[in-house]
Amino acid sequence: MAYKYVLLNKENHIATITLNRPERLNALGQFINPEIEAAIKEVGQDDDVRVLVVTGAGRAFCAGGDFKGGEGTPASYADGKKRPSELARAVRAYTRGIAWSLQSLEIPTIAMVNGAAVGAGFDIALACDMRIGCENSRFRVAWTSRALTTAFGTTWFLPRIVGLGIATELIYTARMVEAQEALQLHILNRLAPAKDLQRETMALAESLAKGPPLALRQSKINIYKGLEVDLDTALALLASAQSQLFLTDDFVEATRAFQEKREPVFKGQ
Repeated sequence: MAYKYVLLNKENHIATITLNRPERLNALGQFINPEIEAAIKEVGQDDDVRVLVVTGAGRAFCAGGDFKGGEGTPASYADGKKRPSELARAVRAYTRGIAWSLQSLEIPTIAMVNGAAVGAGFDIALACDMRIGCENSRFRVAWTSRALTTAFGTTWFLPRIVGLGIATELIYTARMVEAQEALQLHILNRLAPAKDLQRETMALAESLAKGPPLALRQSKINIYKGLEVDLDTALALLASAQSQLFLTDDFVEATRAFQEKREPVFKGQ
């Protein structure tokens, strides 16, 4: 698929999706949203891709919804003419695809937060497994400042990352969180100088891409399923996953490499 508002690059088992509306701080809207979702889907269908990096072009990661107006943008709903059921369908279509597609992707995902991540842009970063930022990174829930609640997943993602007390504060107040505080709150996994952000992010991506793809995929599935089930159910799921991985060529390779004191070469088989 040809993309206008998204850049998709694949190299050495790593895919990079770049939101590419720098003149609007990569704000979301009716044209870019389907492209982001389609790019994530394309990555998920490519068995050669083992890691996904998401970032933004220019000086922002993603400024959230485009409130400057236009059909299908949040600002267009302020006319009061749409029925609640119509609005519910529109909001569901506008919001669900990106967060769901990212979170359910069965490979490790990294948000390379090069600048502001606001509103739905914050949610896109939160939907990734890990976030690496720099001194230019800034985060804001923002929804309540627009007299809204989140529809992109903040209330699901944020408490799981920072805890209930901090999440409620950030959601209720809609205040800005600067890079250093974001690191302290574990919104960011790592903080790098802006000049080194891409290098450090890709170093992490490359280390993951060299790892055992099947084991990493299964680990991601188990991590998120484990958040929703009791311990006994989680242990049953883990036992099933482990038994399947024992039968893979990658497990044989890992065992031989350990015995031979060399680095393993994984093929995802």
